[in-house]
Amino acid sequence: METKLGFVFPGQGSQSVGMGFGLATRFSDFESIFLETLREADASIGFPLSQILREGPAEKLKETDITQPALLTVSTAMSRWLKSKGITPHVALGHSLGEFSALVFSEALSFSQAVKLVHLRGRLMQEAVPSGVGGMAALLGATPEIAQNLCEKVKESLPGKVLEPSAYNCPGQVVLSGHIVAIDCAVARAKELGARAATKLEVSGPFHCSLLKNAGAELGKALSEIDITAPQTQVIANTTADIEHAASDIRKNLEDQVSQAVRWEESVKRALSLGVTRFVEVGSGKVLTGLLKKICPETPCESLDTIEDLKLLGA
Repeated sequence: METKLGFVFPGQGSQSVGMGFGLATRFSDFESIFLETLREADASIGFPLSQILREGPAEKLKETDITQPALLTVSTAMSRWLKSKGITPHVALGHSLGEFSALVFSEALSFSQAVKLVHLRGRLMQEAVPSGVGGMAALLGATPEIAQNLCEKVKESLPGKVLEPSAYNCPGQVVLSGHIVAIDCAVARAKELGARAATKLEVSGPFHCSLLKNAGAELGKALSEIDITAPQTQVIANTTADIEHAASDIRKNLEDQVSQAVRWEESVKRALSLGVTRFVEVGSGKVLTGLLKKICPETPCESLDTIEDLKLLGA
């Protein structure tokens, strides 16, 4: 059977100091592409992102406006390397920030444009809600219906507070975002209302919920000023879990994505419906590889970050 690859690009939470450099030590041809991509990133955003990526400190790399361009840069270098080897996917998709990496790979966005956009996106998301006002929590053993019911019950007890599902990651895992008092209440009541467990996440804001709608609108203004072309590879959008071709739709999805839930499980299933038989996580770490094992355990997925032999991709 013909192998049809799906490239999946990670989002925030997958970062680590030194990411990409391990792969560079194993593959010299990747190293040259990686270093060139780092130089391009530094020139585009006007500060030494490459130095932070290589040396840290970790706390600096965790700052949202640093994390996002750093992850995009590593994923772009990796996807450029695969493309140089003739390894291309049938479809591409990214988790949150990773959607920008997928669009760069598909040539809908230039890397230079995208790295500036995600630097701005990170700053807007960081500044949208004052520190300590918002947060996020992961529900385990929860269906989307359980998550939605929990949100409604908490909001009944806390009028005026926001609590919304912000990511449907895999079977049994839903992430919530909103005001921190609502997050705390949801964690306390999660088992009572049907979830197996709930854990607050160490994040700097309530991402992918309506509290960030103004941030999305500001990003939309920046998106309106850049060139977007039809993707050369099929890209599945987070907000629709479907293929998008028109520049206007891509702009709208990227704006909406800031304040709407990431439909990751649906997006992966859409890729499978298009015939994908193997996934490659193109970026730092293997967070998405773990999620894919829960969504489609019979479909192989390799993390490029840790790969030793490209023949494992089966392409």
